[in-house]
Amino acid sequence: MTRALVYVGLLIAIMAAADARPQSAEPKCKSGPVDLVFIIDGSRSVRPHEFETMRKFMIDIINELDIGLETTRVGVVQYSSQVQNVFSLKSFSKPAQMVKSINEIIPLAQGTMTGLAIRYAMNVAFSREQGARRNVPHVAVIVTDGRPQDRVAEVAGAARESGIEIYAIGVARADMTSLRAMASPPFEDHVFHVESFDLIHQFGLQFQDKLCGGMDLCLESDHGCSHICESSPGSYQCLCLPGYTLNEDGKTCTPIDLCAEQKHDCQQICIASPGSFTCDCHMGYTLNDDKKTCKMIDYCSFGNDSCDHQCVSVLNGFNCKCNEGYTLNDDLKTCTMIDYCSFGNDSCEHECVSILQSFYCLCRDGYMLNEDETSCTMIDYCSFGNDSCEHQCVSVLNGFNCQCKEGYSLNGDLKTCTMIDYCSFGNDSCEHQCVSVLSGFYCQCNEGYSLNKDMKTCTMIDYCSFGNDSCEHQCVSVLNGFNCQCKEGYSLNDDKKTCTMIDYCSFGNDSCEHQCVSVLSGFYCQCNEGYTLNDNKKTCTMIDYCSFGNDSCEHQCVSELKGFHCQCNEGYTLNDDKKTCTMIDYCSFGNDSCGHQCVSVLNGFYCQCNDGYTLNDDKKTCTMIDYCFFGNHSCDHKCFGVLNGFYCICNEGYTLQENGKTCQSDNLCNTVEHGCEYQCVSTPGSYHCICPEGHVLQDDGKTCGTCRSSNIDLVLLIDGSKSVRPNNFELVKQFVNQVVDQLDVSSKGTRVGLVQYSSRVRTEFPLSMYQTKEEIKKAVMNVEYMEKGTMTGLALKHMVENSFSETDGARPANKNIPRVGLVFTDGRSQDDITEWAKKAKEAGITMYAVGVGKAIEDELRVIASDPVQKHFFYSADFTAISQIAENLKINVCAAESQGEIEVKDPCACESLVEFQQATMSTLDQLNQKNVSYDQTIGGSGEPVAHKNMIQHQRTSRIEGSCWV
Repeated sequence: MTRALVYVGLLIAIMAAADARPQSAEPKCKSGPVDLVFIIDGSRSVRPHEFETMRKFMIDIINELDIGLETTRVGVVQYSSQVQNVFSLKSFSKPAQMVKSINEIIPLAQGTMTGLAIRYAMNVAFSREQGARRNVPHVAVIVTDGRPQDRVAEVAGAARESGIEIYAIGVARADMTSLRAMASPPFEDHVFHVESFDLIHQFGLQFQDKLCGGMDLCLESDHGCSHICESSPGSYQCLCLPGYTLNEDGKTCTPIDLCAEQKHDCQQICIASPGSFTCDCHMGYTLNDDKKTCKMIDYCSFGNDSCDHQCVSVLNGFNCKCNEGYTLNDDLKTCTMIDYCSFGNDSCEHECVSILQSFYCLCRDGYMLNEDETSCTMIDYCSFGNDSCEHQCVSVLNGFNCQCKEGYSLNGDLKTCTMIDYCSFGNDSCEHQCVSVLSGFYCQCNEGYSLNKDMKTCTMIDYCSFGNDSCEHQCVSVLNGFNCQCKEGYSLNDDKKTCTMIDYCSFGNDSCEHQCVSVLSGFYCQCNEGYTLNDNKKTCTMIDYCSFGNDSCEHQCVSELKGFHCQCNEGYTLNDDKKTCTMIDYCSFGNDSCGHQCVSVLNGFYCQCNDGYTLNDDKKTCTMIDYCFFGNHSCDHKCFGVLNGFYCICNEGYTLQENGKTCQSDNLCNTVEHGCEYQCVSTPGSYHCICPEGHVLQDDGKTCGTCRSSNIDLVLLIDGSKSVRPNNFELVKQFVNQVVDQLDVSSKGTRVGLVQYSSRVRTEFPLSMYQTKEEIKKAVMNVEYMEKGTMTGLALKHMVENSFSETDGARPANKNIPRVGLVFTDGRSQDDITEWAKKAKEAGITMYAVGVGKAIEDELRVIASDPVQKHFFYSADFTAISQIAENLKINVCAAESQGEIEVKDPCACESLVEFQQATMSTLDQLNQKNVSYDQTIGGSGEPVAHKNMIQHQRTSRIEGSCWV
């Protein structure tokens, strides 16, 4: 941005210097290279003498520049409805050539197609073909006097994106919005507006201090350099960080990848970094000390204690290995000697014994190995001589045994034999008797038994099976005969054949309370009718029919044999349904002794009075309660007792209030110390003070003043642009505090907000922040000066949308608190003010405009409310603004007080209607709300509305022409 200001300052400042002194033959200073294109408006609205001024403007600037193909190049484009390339950047290298060409320009005198001209400059005038250079600032200066007839915002944005700095100079009728759409930001440095072509040179003054100063083109812009922007006199170049190379665009950088270019000597992996590399190895390898070659990691060297025999390193790990003659176990670490016998020991008849790398055969105990060294033969000990055995010698492992012939058993000497007594081995198989024979035995039964088919067991002879008809129940066989037997619960008769059931009750039924009933194998107890057997199954209890549910009896149920009857409690009598009960009504016997009511109670009665009465000491007669007698219940004047209550009445000339108790004079102004400074006005039940015309009632509601500043919301917009200057800005803050001094600041009175604006808008403090003058004045003095541009329209927009919002402390519109806005400026706005000045007044904001110095009167009048002469002020310099503050106070107070308090004619039709409606409403409220409470002993305490307390007839018409 600095370089752009320097070049445009260089261009525009010429006008100030040209009028002040003769043209020098040499440039005033040597500037760096720049490509500069003038885009001048040649439309018909530019008058001939104005075009000559613009021609002179360009020539004077060119004469101050260091013109040359290696320094400053200049091009000129004229436009109207079409675009004319007067000369390009590469056309001339000497100022005289350019001046001659400019003097020969003939105005096109057509429309104003500014967007078309900008597009031409971007695509053609600043192209390489037309002489534009890379890495040299490209600057376009647009001079126009009217509104463009085509769209400029989009094409100007594209031009700025391409790297062109655009300065827009508007003259006379030029549109400020269009100038801002064309120019580069910030607008305060790129947008200029003057009243006539003759005043262009005025803007050169602010750039004089930058014409010959040192210029670092990289200071405020990196020009798209990816890494480093390096300035040189009047130019710059892009550089890259070490390890990067500059791309063909001269701005961006690309990392140098030595790995991709194969410029490395890594054995396995190359890792690139900008302009360098490092080597790495594949997994399982480690980098050698030369940082280039790799060797496999020896994992065994870390300690191979886990391997039983040998450790063998492999890629990314190690394996365990066993010595010869051994095999690795499943844990892959320990070793076991190879069992050669496990490969198949078929050649060994008995046992195979493994040894290291081989095996041999071994015979079991009692055997000997044959000559083939694989088979075995048992040793025959009988062959050594068996003379000691009576019958037979049998060789066995590791010896011999003597053996007897079949049917014989070896004796204890293990040599001689005796015939076997098979019965002696245990005759468990024979049920009765065992008889031994050679090589066996047979079974035999005792007398009275027969041998079964299994030839071992015996069965007693069943004499019953021969026919037991003589037994009534059961026949039981016994040895050598049978007996008769009865079933359970029966006894055998004397004939030893027939049976009779046993009568258990005959044994004595003393345990049964009522009856004993015999049954097979026992007896049970039974109760007489109307009784139930108890849990002990012996005693009886009369049935309690009431326990089955006596819901039908209202009071008591009394059980009796085979039934029940109902009975009432004392003081009650049984009804005809024989179930329900009714309390005895003693009042029905004659209650003549009670004055009002007789109330029956259990076993008696008492007397009771009607509502609103109290029982006398005789407990029979009644007297009406006098609520006024208890005290007149805060009635202001008189208390009138009625049934169940009372009501208050007032003396003549007084009116009962809504609380139904107090009385107030019909004209309070005549009966109270109202304290009104000017006049007291009575209203139904109240009064208020009023002031004469031109005066305003103060916050105490009694005194009158010329300005009640305690009842407005005031927002001040102060100009903080750089044209104000710091010392004058201090005067502006004093001006604000002078205005604040005249106000009555409080949360319920005047609220003050402050906004400062330049190229942007800043709320210094909202309406809701401070409630005292001292706080506001201190905050004003602490405000910091913003400088830069003058965006008055933007400030008005901010005031309408934000400053007078309830969020920022403005009171709701329905409160009718006047809203006042005051704009203080010292120059022309750089944006449009019309729209938001209008919206502010439409929003009900009273606008004041205060201008100083170069402030534009037309803009002040647009901002100010009607009547304009009372709402805008102007001073030629800042020293007179204190007088403006005094004049402003008078106007603000007068405007603020208008319509604030309206004193109505009490005889006007509207006033009569209002009075009548208020009176009717008050009467209705009194009739509905005037209540009292029953406060007697035992009273209900419920509110009772007075009846017939107030009688009125609604009026349908008031005399005259006013109807309701």
